Amino acid sequence: MHGGGVGWGALLLAALLAGCRAAPPAVAVALPATAQAGLETRFGPDMVRLSGDGTEVARRLVDAVSLARRSIDAEIYEFYRPDLVAAMAAATRRGVRVRVLMDPTVTQDAATAATLRAAGAAVWFFPDGQYQIDHIKLLVVDGVTAFFGGMNWGSRSYLNHDFELELHGPHAACLESIFAGDVAHSGGPAGGGLAPAPCAWSGVRVATTFPYAGIQPEVLHAIDGATGDVFLEMYVLTDAGAISALVRAAERGVAVRVLLDPEQPQNRVALQQLAGGGVVARFYRSGGELLHAKAMVVDGHVLVIGSANWSRSGFTRNHELDAVLDSPALAQAALRRMETDWRASTG
Repeated sequence: MHGGGVGWGALLLAALLAGCRAAPPAVAVALPATAQAGLETRFGPDMVRLSGDGTEVARRLVDAVSLARRSIDAEIYEFYRPDLVAAMAAATRRGVRVRVLMDPTVTQDAATAATLRAAGAAVWFFPDGQYQIDHIKLLVVDGVTAFFGGMNWGSRSYLNHDFELELHGPHAACLESIFAGDVAHSGGPAGGGLAPAPCAWSGVRVATTFPYAGIQPEVLHAIDGATGDVFLEMYVLTDAGAISALVRAAERGVAVRVLLDPEQPQNRVALQQLAGGGVVARFYRSGGELLHAKAMVVDGHVLVIGSANWSRSGFTRNHELDAVLDSPALAQAALRRMETDWRASTG
């Protein structure tokens, strides 16, 4: 299912992609490997990397875009980071097909859209419904390298405490198919509706919301299956089903810890409900940054991570993208950062 952490290969299974893509065959962008053990691991033909360092993620996003050979597909809620905008504009000018889908409620995105369109990129805005946003943060490069998680691409988003996944391999096509469906829904080519049903492969399940309601069932299943411990970092926690599941887990003897962002007033009600049900919960001690993560580790090997806040909007109305990974390596890497946040938030 998966192995221990290893460095990136320069080429990732181009032969597997040759049967479904036109020549020249796609190859994964060769980005620098990390030296920290446990941050990357293999899931069959794919390599998946976890990062909680916003500065590093921003650099790797720019590097991936700068090294793109064929295509760049981006679906993003906040996009006004100058170096990444410039890298996409430069990629368009050198002949890379660049397609970008943004949310219309983020006013700063309008300037980014104008810059990219002037460079020749195709840009659409997701047709939000009432009380809805397109909250996905997704980049797919050359069809075989994908970034997704909770990190926005604003000018200061890198300062927040968050997590990002980076996938190299043929299953990046799953993420690209979600993007393609969303583009079609937003008036782009290929017609039709929203993203296809979420996909799964060995050790990984990808879930979306709108038109599906796939993320909350994954969350509840993971919590209800816990036998030892659950650790959750969450930006917004208001969903009654998730709160109840965490309390039930604590009542049956699971060690449940929850760390919440202190700037979200609705989290205060959740903290009281959790504490009353035997869950050890506290607020993140911020130095000015947000605890923007939406991540949970269960029993030391299951990692749930993505863009969805655990709220009614996050689980139903908004368009979100999460993944569930069965990987001790990635789960333990996330736990190391979460434990640091927890210790820093005492008192």
